[in-house]
Amino acid sequence: MDTYAEVEGRVTRVNWVNPHILIYIEDDDGNEWEIEAGPVNLLSRMGIERSFIRVGDTIRARGNPGRRNSRALWVENILLSDNTELLANPAAQPYWESDAVGDASSFFVAGDLALAPGADPSLFRVWTPLISGMPRPAGAASLTAEGERAQAVYDIGNPMVGDCEVPGMPFAMMSPYPIELVDAGDRILLRGEAYDLERIIHLDAPAAEPGATPLGYSVGRFEGGELIVETDRIDYHSYGDLGPAQSPQSRVLERFVLAPDGLGLSYEVTVTDPVMLAAPWRWAGAFIYRPDAARQPWRCGVER
Repeated sequence: MDTYAEVEGRVTRVNWVNPHILIYIEDDDGNEWEIEAGPVNLLSRMGIERSFIRVGDTIRARGNPGRRNSRALWVENILLSDNTELLANPAAQPYWESDAVGDASSFFVAGDLALAPGADPSLFRVWTPLISGMPRPAGAASLTAEGERAQAVYDIGNPMVGDCEVPGMPFAMMSPYPIELVDAGDRILLRGEAYDLERIIHLDAPAAEPGATPLGYSVGRFEGGELIVETDRIDYHSYGDLGPAQSPQSRVLERFVLAPDGLGLSYEVTVTDPVMLAAPWRWAGAFIYRPDAARQPWRCGVER
């Protein structure tokens, strides 16, 4: 990620899909390059649309080259044939043109927040994370000897999560995209934009004991201004794309705390796993309320 390369060529095809957009170009020597960008849901929020990049056009791309594929590029800047520059990464800065397209400010800056007229503070609405505060581990995991041994499969650097696979808990909550909490009576529905996630948080115990699943079995309760959710029966291989490994004895404790003004939601996670983790592992994040925020469909792998 600290190395940059540039390539120019004719666009031969475009896959405008989640989780990653792929643009293929052919350079003057007849070599095909794979230009990879973030999700459709990211670029569309930044004002970049599929119609900007047309098959047959000549473009320039600048970004980080692949570790194994010398003709792959994780793109930051794209220069179109009409000299319009696209900032294809939220952290990208203009490289060729000072007036570039790709406004990512909403991912970094909260702006002026306020409840909609007549709205009361509530947990049950759409919540948006800022990239700087999206849920993530607060530090490295402390592994047991078994956890160290199990990590070897991840250390080779190959991603272990499929492109359209909904990750297990708590990895499923590590996303810079909106979530929505819905009051469904005896349960709470937690819906995430990324991967069209849907979790059920039970407030009453079900009649039949459920089996293990990647998202586990979640039971919630309210204590003061907090929603506390405990999840076990998690059948998933890891806590992240490159580990650590996760055992069936993993338990996840989540705390959602609504700010007094109703404009913020803090999120804390404590993971215990006596097989893989030598100590409890803390994750954390925060969300903000924007009246115009909405979950967008993910539809992984589907051309948009």
